[in-house]
Amino acid sequence: MAFDMGEMMEQFMNSVSGGGGKTGGGGGENGKRVVYDAAIVGYGPAGGVMATLLAEKHGLKVCIIDPNLEKRWIPNYGVWVEEWEALDKDLQIGLGDCLDRTWEVTDSFFGGSHGTPADERCRIDRPYARVSRDKMQANLKSRLSAAGVTKIKGKVDAKTLEHSADGTSVCLDDGQQIDCRLLVDCSGHYSELVERVGEHNPGVQIAYGAEVEVKDGHAPYDENAMLFMDYRTDYADKAELSPEEVKGLDDTPTFLYAMPMGAAPNGQRRIFFEETSLVARPPISFDLCKERLYRRLKHHGIEVTKVMDEELCYIPMGGAMPSLTQRVVAFGGASGLVHAATGYMHVRMLAASGAVSRAIAAELKKDGPGTSEAAARRAYQALWPSKAKLQRDFHVFGGEFLMAQPASTLRGFFNGFFKLPLPLWAGFLSGYPNLPHNELHQDWQSRFKFGLQFFFKLAPAVQFQLALAGALSGWQYGLIKAVTPLAEEEEAKDLLFDAEVDAIRAAAKAKGDAASGASAEGSPVADGKKKEEKERALAA
Repeated sequence: MAFDMGEMMEQFMNSVSGGGGKTGGGGGENGKRVVYDAAIVGYGPAGGVMATLLAEKHGLKVCIIDPNLEKRWIPNYGVWVEEWEALDKDLQIGLGDCLDRTWEVTDSFFGGSHGTPADERCRIDRPYARVSRDKMQANLKSRLSAAGVTKIKGKVDAKTLEHSADGTSVCLDDGQQIDCRLLVDCSGHYSELVERVGEHNPGVQIAYGAEVEVKDGHAPYDENAMLFMDYRTDYADKAELSPEEVKGLDDTPTFLYAMPMGAAPNGQRRIFFEETSLVARPPISFDLCKERLYRRLKHHGIEVTKVMDEELCYIPMGGAMPSLTQRVVAFGGASGLVHAATGYMHVRMLAASGAVSRAIAAELKKDGPGTSEAAARRAYQALWPSKAKLQRDFHVFGGEFLMAQPASTLRGFFNGFFKLPLPLWAGFLSGYPNLPHNELHQDWQSRFKFGLQFFFKLAPAVQFQLALAGALSGWQYGLIKAVTPLAEEEEAKDLLFDAEVDAIRAAAKAKGDAASGASAEGSPVADGKKKEEKERALAA
């Protein structure tokens, strides 16, 4: 365990004086309460990025709260290089220095059904990369420190959440109170702070991954290509399986995903393998993924000599959206940003972060009555404009379709998908504003054309299943609205948004005027803010 002596001394001095400081909480100098512009709950990639943008780019007073501030981030993230470079250019927070390894091509195998030979390779000439979780975490840690973000170790007690006209207060598990003008929840998929609309019953992507050393490479896979999907099931000798296992092989499909990482110091090849269940409800077990991974490697003669790291991946997909009128701003996993048909979220979170942080900062800097509520509404409008919500509906239908299909249908589905022109399938996979090729999916006409082109790339048996799903559940999961003129009615609601925010501010002002300011007296947020304003005026 590494110790930071400076930080330890600072914590000691804060405990004596009651100060907030770099890792402090709600207390300030001389007993004054610290009121943050934004308090970020959760220090994963989403929380780190949002705190960085609000503090570094917009000059806000920010704290970030997590019970495990120094814990190493767990997941490995795969990204399309084109998307990562676009985000690096847009956000300007050093993303370009955070890639671990890049592959110029990706390979997939969808053979074994619908007349496609089992050994047929689908090669995509589009660079793919792995994000270094360690580099990204270190980069954001440095930026948070330079921007003066306060780190607070603790767990938020959701039962203590209180909103006032001026902001929000919440207590930690140690009783410490945090006051802020806006609370941003980046605590993950199962947040206790975020209200959702309707029943939250998502599908789940499950994966078991291991970074290993192998004796003689990983043929038949190309060591210069990233393996995106191998959906074949011929690796299993059905004579060795029980009837239930044989049935499960097709009914609960999984695929192999692999990243060749080059030579280890001892000369052996280093590879990250991951056996993945794309989406299922209920989720399959990690043990089943692990068992299938090693059965697959054995079939190909790939001998693992050392396991260096293991990863268990659990990603809820789809499910209920957060309420877009609540005062707590959900971001990252808490906000429904996961692509409901693929499980991708990392680049979508980054694509949303710029617009959301700008919306929050612009509204908070206006100040005045209703600022906190207006900032929350602006943040949600930036996060989920109608066009993005309609795309999400399209993806939710796709996810529901995929989780109901056997492996043979999925092989035919993806074999047709990647035969589309690259901008079309790439835009579907990105599926969010500000990402490359997403403009090809942002209105109902484009989504309808995409669906039509895709349908005619599919084998007849897959076409039948897709048409049947559209007829039976297209309305339930939002497909019909997403690909018809009904989408225009949803998009028209955005035109009323400015008036809605103005009304929030006007109502807050009228309420404040009627109460002659009495409702603000005794509010920690208001008192702390007034003291800060007085001090700034005296200093000037």
